[in-house]
Amino acid sequence: MRIRLSDFENTAVASAVPSAGLCGTAVRRVALTDWGDNWLLLQLDSPLEYHGQYHERVLVRSRWQGYDVGGPDATSVFVLLIPDAAVLDRPAHTSQDFEHVSWANATTLPVS
Repeated sequence: MRIRLSDFENTAVASAVPSAGLCGTAVRRVALTDWGDNWLLLQLDSPLEYHGQYHERVLVRSRWQGYDVGGPDATSVFVLLIPDAAVLDRPAHTSQDFEHVSWANATTLPVS
């Protein structure tokens, strides 16, 4: 599944993203023991530079109960950065492994 993130509420993130948004491919689902499951790990087409660090992957999940990312309509999502990619190799994850930096709109892109 391909996803485009746009309309970031955090202006620092929004200014680092191209005007067309931030696009990526969902590579796996991740569960956070304290924030629930159904998080999508997105491999970004182009890295996001935020506070001097480049992020090639982000986690996203719908902010709306009962709405999943990937439906026909845009979905408001939480956007989490991954400060240390090694945490993805652990068998379990918590919210403290990641950095919530923004909300955004997620739109499913057609497969090309």
